[in-house]
Amino acid sequence: MKQYCRLHRQSGHAAILFALFIPLLFGVFTLGTDGARAVQDKARLLEAVEVASLAVAGQGSDNADLAKNYLEYYFPSATINNNDIKIKKINCEDNADCKNRNRRFFEYQVSAKISQPTWFPGNDAIIGFGENYSVGGHSSARKFHAETVDVVLVADFSGSMAWRWDKDGSQNSANPVRYIMMKDIISEIADELKKFNQYVQVGNKNRLAITGFDYFTSQLIGENKNKMGHFDHLICDGGQRCSINCRYSWWGGLNCGTVPGSNADNVDAEATVKNIFNLAHWSHSEPILKTNKSSSLSYFSDIELTDNFSRFKELISNYYIKGSGISGTSSYSGIIRGAQIAQSGSNSRRLIIILSDGQDSYRATTQKLIRKGLCSTILNVLNSQKNTQARMVAVGFAYDINAFPEMKNCVGEENVFSAKNRDDIKNKILELITEEIGHLAL
Repeated sequence: MKQYCRLHRQSGHAAILFALFIPLLFGVFTLGTDGARAVQDKARLLEAVEVASLAVAGQGSDNADLAKNYLEYYFPSATINNNDIKIKKINCEDNADCKNRNRRFFEYQVSAKISQPTWFPGNDAIIGFGENYSVGGHSSARKFHAETVDVVLVADFSGSMAWRWDKDGSQNSANPVRYIMMKDIISEIADELKKFNQYVQVGNKNRLAITGFDYFTSQLIGENKNKMGHFDHLICDGGQRCSINCRYSWWGGLNCGTVPGSNADNVDAEATVKNIFNLAHWSHSEPILKTNKSSSLSYFSDIELTDNFSRFKELISNYYIKGSGISGTSSYSGIIRGAQIAQSGSNSRRLIIILSDGQDSYRATTQKLIRKGLCSTILNVLNSQKNTQARMVAVGFAYDINAFPEMKNCVGEENVFSAKNRDDIKNKILELITEEIGHLAL
Protein backbone atom coordinates (compact mmCIF):
# COMPACT_ATOMS: atom_id res chain seq x y z
CA MET A 1 0.00 0.00 0.00
CA LYS A 2 2.81 2.38 0.82
CA GLN A 3 4.52 1.50 -2.46
CA TYR A 4 1.35 2.41 -4.41
CA CYS A 5 1.12 5.84 -2.72
CA ARG A 6 4.76 6.50 -3.49
CA LEU A 7 4.27 5.68 -7.19
CA HIS A 8 1.16 7.84 -7.33
CA ARG A 9 3.01 10.82 -5.89
CA GLN A 10 5.88 10.32 -8.42
CA SER A 11 3.49 10.25 -11.38
CA GLY A 12 2.09 13.54 -10.18
CA HIS A 13 5.58 15.02 -10.19
CA ALA A 14 6.14 13.84 -13.77
CA ALA A 15 2.91 15.48 -14.91
CA ILE A 16 3.97 18.75 -13.34
CA LEU A 17 7.42 18.57 -14.97
CA PHE A 18 5.84 17.80 -18.36
CA ALA A 19 3.49 20.77 -17.99
CA LEU A 20 6.44 23.00 -17.16
CA PHE A 21 8.33 21.81 -20.24
CA ILE A 22 5.45 22.51 -22.69
CA PRO A 23 6.26 26.24 -23.23
CA LEU A 24 9.93 25.42 -23.65
CA LEU A 25 9.25 22.66 -26.15
CA PHE A 26 6.81 24.84 -28.09
CA GLY A 27 9.36 27.66 -28.03
CA VAL A 28 11.94 25.33 -29.56
CA PHE A 29 9.37 24.36 -32.17
CA THR A 30 8.53 27.99 -33.05
CA LEU A 31 12.18 29.03 -33.16
CA GLY A 32 12.99 26.06 -35.34
CA THR A 33 10.08 26.70 -37.70
CA ASP A 34 10.57 30.45 -38.15
CA GLY A 35 14.35 30.01 -38.06
CA ALA A 36 14.15 27.54 -40.93
CA ARG A 37 11.97 30.02 -42.82
CA ALA A 38 14.51 32.77 -42.22
CA VAL A 39 17.34 30.59 -43.57
CA GLN A 40 15.24 29.69 -46.60
CA ASP A 41 14.28 33.33 -47.16
CA LYS A 42 17.94 34.32 -46.93
CA ALA A 43 18.76 31.95 -49.78
CA ARG A 44 15.79 33.12 -51.84
CA LEU A 45 16.68 36.77 -51.19
CA LEU A 46 20.21 36.21 -52.49
CA GLU A 47 18.71 34.77 -55.66
CA ALA A 48 16.25 37.67 -55.96
CA VAL A 49 18.97 40.28 -55.46
CA GLU A 50 21.14 38.54 -58.03
CA VAL A 51 18.33 38.68 -60.59
CA ALA A 52 17.64 42.31 -59.67
CA SER A 53 21.31 43.24 -60.14
CA LEU A 54 21.27 41.72 -63.63
CA ALA A 55 18.10 43.67 -64.47
CA VAL A 56 19.58 46.91 -63.17
CA ALA A 57 22.81 46.39 -65.10
CA GLY A 58 20.89 45.39 -68.21
CA GLN A 59 18.97 48.65 -68.23
CA GLY A 60 21.90 50.73 -67.02
CA SER A 61 19.61 52.12 -64.34
CA ASP A 62 19.95 52.95 -60.66
CA ASN A 63 16.17 52.96 -60.20
CA ALA A 64 15.26 51.23 -56.93
CA ASP A 65 11.71 50.59 -58.18
CA LEU A 66 13.08 48.21 -60.81
CA ALA A 67 14.87 46.12 -58.19
CA LYS A 68 11.86 46.32 -55.87
CA ASN A 69 9.61 44.77 -58.52
CA TYR A 70 11.81 41.67 -58.62
CA LEU A 71 11.98 41.40 -54.84
CA GLU A 72 8.21 41.69 -54.51
CA TYR A 73 7.80 38.86 -57.03
CA TYR A 74 9.92 36.59 -54.84
CA PHE A 75 8.39 37.82 -51.55
CA PRO A 76 4.76 38.88 -52.08
CA SER A 77 4.01 38.98 -48.33
CA ALA A 78 7.13 40.82 -47.23
CA THR A 79 7.45 44.48 -46.34
CA ILE A 80 10.02 46.09 -48.66
CA ASN A 81 10.83 49.78 -48.26
CA ASN A 82 12.60 51.79 -50.93
CA ASN A 83 15.20 52.97 -48.44
CA ASP A 84 16.07 49.32 -47.72
CA ILE A 85 17.21 48.89 -51.33
CA LYS A 86 20.63 50.30 -52.17
CA ILE A 87 21.98 50.47 -55.72
CA LYS A 88 25.54 51.58 -56.36
CA LYS A 89 26.98 52.08 -59.82
CA ILE A 90 30.78 51.99 -59.95
CA ASN A 91 32.50 53.53 -62.97
CA CYS A 92 35.60 51.92 -64.39
CA GLU A 93 37.80 54.78 -63.14
CA ASP A 94 36.63 54.11 -59.58
CA ASN A 95 36.96 50.33 -59.76
CA ALA A 96 40.38 48.76 -59.20
CA ASP A 97 39.24 45.51 -60.84
CA CYS A 98 38.25 47.37 -64.00
CA LYS A 99 41.48 49.36 -64.18
CA ASN A 100 43.51 46.15 -64.11
CA ARG A 101 41.49 44.45 -66.85
CA ASN A 102 41.73 44.71 -70.60
CA ARG A 103 38.00 45.31 -71.02
CA ARG A 104 35.95 48.17 -69.65
CA PHE A 105 32.83 47.51 -67.59
CA PHE A 106 30.36 49.20 -65.27
CA GLU A 107 29.62 47.40 -62.01
CA TYR A 108 26.19 47.59 -60.37
CA GLN A 109 25.93 46.57 -56.71
CA VAL A 110 22.49 45.87 -55.25
CA SER A 111 21.78 45.27 -51.56
CA ALA A 112 18.36 44.79 -50.02
CA LYS A 113 16.65 44.03 -46.72
CA ILE A 114 13.13 42.64 -46.33
CA SER A 115 10.83 42.15 -43.34
CA GLN A 116 8.73 38.96 -43.24
CA PRO A 117 5.81 38.24 -40.84
CA THR A 118 6.49 35.33 -38.50
CA TRP A 119 4.17 32.35 -38.09
CA PHE A 120 4.71 32.12 -34.32
CA PRO A 121 5.58 35.56 -32.93
CA GLY A 122 5.75 34.34 -29.31
CA ASN A 123 4.57 36.04 -26.12
CA ASP A 124 5.51 36.44 -22.47
CA ALA A 125 5.22 32.70 -21.91
CA ILE A 126 6.55 31.31 -25.21
CA ILE A 127 9.75 32.43 -26.88
CA GLY A 128 9.62 33.62 -30.53
CA PHE A 129 11.07 36.04 -33.09
CA GLY A 130 8.38 38.65 -32.58
CA GLU A 131 5.93 39.89 -35.18
CA ASN A 132 8.55 40.08 -37.96
CA TYR A 133 12.07 39.00 -38.82
CA SER A 134 14.46 40.67 -41.26
CA VAL A 135 16.92 39.18 -43.73
CA GLY A 136 19.35 40.94 -46.05
CA GLY A 137 21.48 40.15 -49.05
CA HIS A 138 23.57 41.72 -51.77
CA SER A 139 24.87 40.94 -55.23
CA SER A 140 26.68 42.64 -58.08
CA ALA A 141 26.65 42.46 -61.87
CA ARG A 142 29.05 43.82 -64.47
CA LYS A 143 28.21 45.14 -67.89
CA PHE A 144 31.04 44.57 -70.35
CA HIS A 145 31.74 45.98 -73.77
CA ALA A 146 31.05 43.22 -76.31
CA GLU A 147 29.69 44.25 -79.73
CA THR A 148 30.68 47.16 -81.94
CA VAL A 149 28.64 50.31 -82.42
CA ASP A 150 28.42 53.41 -84.60
CA VAL A 151 28.12 56.44 -82.32
CA VAL A 152 26.93 59.76 -83.75
CA LEU A 153 27.24 62.81 -81.51
CA VAL A 154 24.85 65.67 -82.26
CA ALA A 155 26.62 68.48 -80.43
CA ASP A 156 25.36 71.96 -79.57
CA PHE A 157 27.74 74.71 -80.75
CA SER A 158 25.33 77.60 -80.26
CA GLY A 159 26.39 80.86 -78.64
CA SER A 160 25.36 79.83 -75.12
CA MET A 161 27.88 76.97 -75.24
CA ALA A 162 30.60 79.63 -74.99
CA TRP A 163 29.29 80.48 -71.50
CA ARG A 164 30.71 78.99 -68.35
CA TRP A 165 28.72 76.13 -66.79
CA ASP A 166 27.47 78.58 -64.18
CA LYS A 167 27.39 81.68 -66.33
CA ASP A 168 27.43 83.97 -63.28
CA GLY A 169 30.52 82.39 -61.71
CA SER A 170 34.20 82.75 -62.49
CA GLN A 171 35.88 80.26 -64.80
CA ASN A 172 37.73 77.41 -63.11
CA SER A 173 37.96 73.62 -63.27
CA ALA A 174 34.58 73.31 -61.53
CA ASN A 175 32.99 75.96 -63.75
CA PRO A 176 34.39 75.38 -67.26
CA VAL A 177 33.40 76.89 -70.58
CA ARG A 178 30.75 74.53 -71.85
CA TYR A 179 31.90 73.80 -75.38
CA ILE A 180 35.55 73.43 -74.32
CA MET A 181 34.46 70.97 -71.65
CA MET A 182 32.33 69.14 -74.23
CA LYS A 183 35.27 68.87 -76.64
CA ASP A 184 37.44 67.42 -73.87
CA ILE A 185 34.77 64.86 -73.02
CA ILE A 186 34.36 63.88 -76.67
CA SER A 187 38.13 63.38 -76.95
CA GLU A 188 38.02 61.09 -73.92
CA ILE A 189 35.14 59.15 -75.45
CA ALA A 190 37.26 58.70 -78.58
CA ASP A 191 40.09 57.35 -76.41
CA GLU A 192 37.75 54.84 -74.78
CA LEU A 193 36.44 53.61 -78.13
CA LYS A 194 40.03 53.23 -79.30
CA LYS A 195 40.71 51.01 -76.28
CA PHE A 196 37.62 48.96 -77.06
CA ASN A 197 38.81 48.44 -80.63
CA GLN A 198 42.07 46.89 -79.43
CA TYR A 199 40.06 43.82 -78.48
CA VAL A 200 38.00 43.58 -81.66
CA GLN A 201 39.73 40.85 -83.61
CA VAL A 202 37.80 40.79 -86.88
CA GLY A 203 34.92 42.57 -88.60
CA ASN A 204 33.68 46.08 -87.94
CA LYS A 205 35.28 48.42 -85.45
CA ASN A 206 33.59 50.87 -83.11
CA ARG A 207 33.28 54.18 -84.91
CA LEU A 208 32.54 57.76 -83.94
CA ALA A 209 31.06 60.72 -85.82
CA ILE A 210 30.01 64.24 -84.91
CA THR A 211 27.76 66.89 -86.35
CA GLY A 212 27.65 70.25 -84.63
CA PHE A 213 24.76 72.67 -84.84
CA ASP A 214 23.77 76.24 -84.09
CA TYR A 215 21.04 77.43 -86.44
CA PHE A 216 22.71 75.18 -89.02
CA THR A 217 24.98 72.21 -89.46
CA SER A 218 28.20 73.02 -91.28
CA GLN A 219 30.56 71.44 -93.79
CA LEU A 220 33.81 72.58 -95.36
CA ILE A 221 33.25 73.38 -99.03
CA GLY A 222 35.21 74.78 -101.95
CA GLU A 223 38.20 73.38 -103.79
CA ASN A 224 40.55 74.32 -100.98
CA LYS A 225 38.03 73.68 -98.21
CA ASN A 226 38.35 77.33 -97.23
CA LYS A 227 34.64 78.10 -97.08
CA MET A 228 31.81 76.92 -94.87
CA GLY A 229 28.50 75.62 -96.15
CA HIS A 230 25.60 75.98 -93.70
CA PHE A 231 22.55 73.69 -93.94
CA ASP A 232 19.17 74.19 -92.24
CA HIS A 233 17.69 70.94 -93.66
CA LEU A 234 14.25 72.62 -93.79
CA ILE A 235 11.67 72.86 -96.57
CA CYS A 236 9.19 75.71 -96.45
CA ASP A 237 5.78 76.20 -98.11
CA GLY A 238 5.60 75.49 -101.81
CA GLY A 239 8.69 73.32 -101.69
CA GLN A 240 10.85 76.43 -101.39
CA ARG A 241 13.78 77.38 -99.24
CA CYS A 242 12.99 79.11 -95.98
CA SER A 243 13.79 82.81 -95.78
CA ILE A 244 17.22 83.99 -94.71
CA ASN A 245 18.68 87.48 -94.54
CA CYS A 246 22.26 87.64 -93.28
CA ARG A 247 25.08 90.06 -94.00
CA TYR A 248 28.60 90.54 -92.76
CA SER A 249 29.25 93.12 -90.09
CA TRP A 250 32.18 95.51 -90.31
CA TRP A 251 34.27 93.26 -88.04
CA GLY A 252 33.64 90.11 -90.07
CA GLY A 253 30.81 88.60 -88.07
CA LEU A 254 27.27 88.01 -89.27
CA ASN A 255 24.10 89.96 -88.63
CA CYS A 256 20.86 88.23 -89.55
CA GLY A 257 17.42 89.79 -89.79
CA THR A 258 15.73 86.50 -90.70
CA VAL A 259 16.89 82.91 -90.27
CA PRO A 260 15.21 79.63 -91.27
CA GLY A 261 12.82 78.28 -88.68
CA SER A 262 12.00 81.66 -87.18
CA ASN A 263 8.49 81.44 -88.68
CA ALA A 264 7.08 78.01 -87.89
CA ASP A 265 3.93 78.69 -89.92
CA ASN A 266 5.97 78.74 -93.14
CA VAL A 267 7.81 75.48 -92.45
CA ASP A 268 6.50 72.48 -94.40
CA ALA A 269 7.12 69.93 -91.67
CA GLU A 270 5.65 67.04 -93.64
CA ALA A 271 7.94 67.62 -96.63
CA THR A 272 10.94 68.15 -94.36
CA VAL A 273 10.36 64.85 -92.56
CA LYS A 274 9.65 63.00 -95.79
CA ASN A 275 13.01 64.04 -97.25
CA ILE A 276 15.22 63.47 -94.20
CA PHE A 277 17.14 60.66 -95.90
CA ASN A 278 16.94 62.03 -99.44
CA LEU A 279 20.53 63.27 -99.57
CA ALA A 280 20.11 64.48 -103.15
CA HIS A 281 17.46 66.99 -102.08
CA TRP A 282 18.67 70.59 -102.23
CA SER A 283 17.93 71.07 -98.50
CA HIS A 284 20.82 68.68 -97.80
CA SER A 285 23.03 69.02 -100.88
CA GLU A 286 23.09 72.80 -101.37
CA PRO A 287 23.95 75.07 -98.44
CA ILE A 288 21.46 77.80 -97.66
CA LEU A 289 24.34 80.03 -96.58
CA LYS A 290 28.02 80.16 -97.50
CA THR A 291 30.61 81.98 -95.43
CA ASN A 292 34.34 82.41 -95.42
CA LYS A 293 36.28 80.31 -92.97
CA SER A 294 37.06 83.11 -90.55
CA SER A 295 38.16 83.57 -86.96
CA SER A 296 35.23 85.97 -86.59
CA LEU A 297 32.70 83.14 -86.97
CA SER A 298 32.18 79.88 -85.13
CA TYR A 299 33.94 76.93 -86.68
CA PHE A 300 32.77 73.32 -86.58
CA SER A 301 32.23 70.81 -89.35
CA ASP A 302 30.75 67.34 -89.81
CA ILE A 303 33.05 64.39 -89.24
CA GLU A 304 31.74 61.19 -90.78
CA LEU A 305 31.94 57.86 -88.97
CA THR A 306 35.55 56.87 -88.44
CA ASP A 307 37.76 54.65 -86.31
CA ASN A 308 40.74 56.96 -86.85
CA PHE A 309 40.31 58.52 -83.45
CA SER A 310 43.61 60.40 -83.47
CA ARG A 311 42.51 62.31 -86.56
CA PHE A 312 39.04 62.78 -85.09
CA LYS A 313 40.50 64.38 -81.96
CA GLU A 314 42.78 66.58 -84.02
CA LEU A 315 39.84 67.93 -86.01
CA ILE A 316 37.54 68.70 -83.09
CA SER A 317 40.35 70.39 -81.18
CA ASN A 318 40.10 73.22 -83.73
CA TYR A 319 36.39 73.84 -83.18
CA TYR A 320 35.45 77.10 -81.49
CA ILE A 321 32.46 79.38 -80.97
CA LYS A 322 32.22 83.07 -81.84
CA GLY A 323 28.77 84.52 -81.27
CA SER A 324 27.09 85.86 -84.41
CA GLY A 325 23.71 86.12 -86.10
CA ILE A 326 23.67 82.35 -86.74
CA SER A 327 24.67 81.26 -83.24
CA GLY A 328 21.17 80.32 -82.08
CA THR A 329 19.98 76.79 -81.33
CA SER A 330 18.14 74.59 -83.85
CA SER A 331 18.56 71.04 -82.64
CA TYR A 332 16.39 69.69 -85.46
CA SER A 333 19.12 70.54 -87.98
CA GLY A 334 21.64 68.49 -86.00
CA ILE A 335 19.18 65.64 -85.48
CA ILE A 336 18.46 65.39 -89.20
CA ARG A 337 22.13 65.46 -90.16
CA GLY A 338 23.01 63.02 -87.38
CA ALA A 339 20.39 60.59 -88.67
CA GLN A 340 21.88 60.76 -92.17
CA ILE A 341 25.33 59.96 -90.81
CA ALA A 342 23.92 57.09 -88.73
CA GLN A 343 22.25 55.62 -91.82
CA SER A 344 25.66 55.40 -93.50
CA GLY A 345 26.97 53.18 -90.70
CA SER A 346 27.91 49.54 -91.06
CA ASN A 347 27.63 48.33 -87.47
CA SER A 348 24.40 46.67 -86.41
CA ARG A 349 24.14 49.03 -83.44
CA ARG A 350 23.60 52.73 -84.14
CA LEU A 351 23.52 55.24 -81.29
CA ILE A 352 22.67 58.93 -81.77
CA ILE A 353 23.48 61.08 -78.72
CA ILE A 354 22.22 64.68 -78.60
CA LEU A 355 24.29 66.99 -76.38
CA SER A 356 22.82 70.40 -75.58
CA ASP A 357 22.75 73.06 -72.88
CA GLY A 358 19.33 74.55 -73.52
CA GLN A 359 16.09 74.83 -75.42
CA ASP A 360 15.80 75.60 -79.12
CA SER A 361 15.60 79.24 -80.19
CA TYR A 362 12.44 78.57 -82.21
CA ARG A 363 10.64 75.94 -80.19
CA ALA A 364 7.47 76.13 -82.29
CA THR A 365 9.38 74.89 -85.35
CA THR A 366 10.98 72.05 -83.40
CA GLN A 367 7.63 71.03 -81.92
CA LYS A 368 5.97 71.13 -85.34
CA LEU A 369 8.60 68.82 -86.81
CA ILE A 370 8.36 66.40 -83.88
CA ARG A 371 4.57 66.25 -84.20
CA LYS A 372 4.99 65.36 -87.87
CA GLY A 373 7.25 62.45 -86.97
CA LEU A 374 10.78 63.85 -87.12
CA CYS A 375 12.22 61.49 -84.53
CA SER A 376 9.94 58.49 -85.02
CA THR A 377 10.65 58.52 -88.77
CA ILE A 378 14.39 58.56 -88.14
CA LEU A 379 14.24 55.56 -85.81
CA ASN A 380 11.81 53.66 -88.04
CA VAL A 381 14.02 54.09 -91.10
CA LEU A 382 17.22 53.18 -89.27
CA ASN A 383 15.66 50.15 -87.61
CA SER A 384 14.21 48.97 -90.92
CA GLN A 385 17.72 48.32 -92.20
CA LYS A 386 18.70 44.67 -92.07
CA ASN A 387 20.03 43.52 -88.69
CA THR A 388 20.14 47.09 -87.39
CA GLN A 389 19.10 48.35 -83.98
CA ALA A 390 19.13 52.13 -83.55
CA ARG A 391 18.58 54.30 -80.51
CA MET A 392 18.44 58.05 -79.99
CA VAL A 393 19.08 59.70 -76.62
CA ALA A 394 19.54 63.24 -75.30
CA VAL A 395 21.89 64.42 -72.56
CA GLY A 396 21.09 67.88 -71.22
CA PHE A 397 23.41 69.89 -69.03
CA ALA A 398 23.44 73.28 -67.30
CA TYR A 399 19.65 73.60 -67.65
CA ASP A 400 16.41 71.97 -66.52
CA ILE A 401 15.51 69.46 -69.22
CA ASN A 402 12.02 69.02 -67.75
CA ALA A 403 11.20 72.68 -68.36
CA PHE A 404 11.53 72.20 -72.13
CA PRO A 405 9.87 68.95 -73.24
CA GLU A 406 10.98 68.94 -76.89
CA MET A 407 13.77 66.41 -76.37
CA LYS A 408 11.53 64.19 -74.23
CA ASN A 409 8.87 64.27 -76.93
CA CYS A 410 11.50 63.42 -79.51
CA VAL A 411 13.47 60.56 -77.99
CA GLY A 412 11.09 59.45 -75.23
CA GLU A 413 11.19 60.17 -71.51
CA GLU A 414 13.26 57.06 -70.79
CA ASN A 415 15.96 58.31 -73.17
CA VAL A 416 16.43 61.83 -71.74
CA PHE A 417 19.15 62.31 -69.15
CA SER A 418 20.27 65.29 -67.12
CA ALA A 419 23.93 65.75 -66.21
CA LYS A 420 25.00 67.82 -63.22
CA ASN A 421 28.71 68.09 -63.98
CA ARG A 422 31.48 67.10 -66.33
CA ASP A 423 31.89 63.56 -64.99
CA ASP A 424 28.13 63.00 -65.24
CA ILE A 425 28.24 63.78 -68.96
CA LYS A 426 31.21 61.54 -69.68
CA ASN A 427 29.97 58.62 -67.62
CA LYS A 428 26.46 58.84 -69.06
CA ILE A 429 27.82 58.72 -72.62
CA LEU A 430 30.08 55.77 -71.79
CA GLU A 431 27.22 54.06 -69.99
CA LEU A 432 24.97 54.50 -73.02
CA ILE A 433 27.65 53.07 -75.30
CA THR A 434 28.22 50.11 -72.98
CA GLU A 435 24.47 49.62 -72.63
CA GLU A 436 24.11 49.25 -76.39
CA ILE A 437 27.01 46.88 -76.92
CA GLY A 438 27.63 45.25 -73.55
CA HIS A 439 26.99 41.86 -72.03
CA LEU A 440 26.32 40.97 -68.42
CA ALA A 441 28.37 38.95 -65.96
CA LEU A 442 28.03 38.27 -62.25
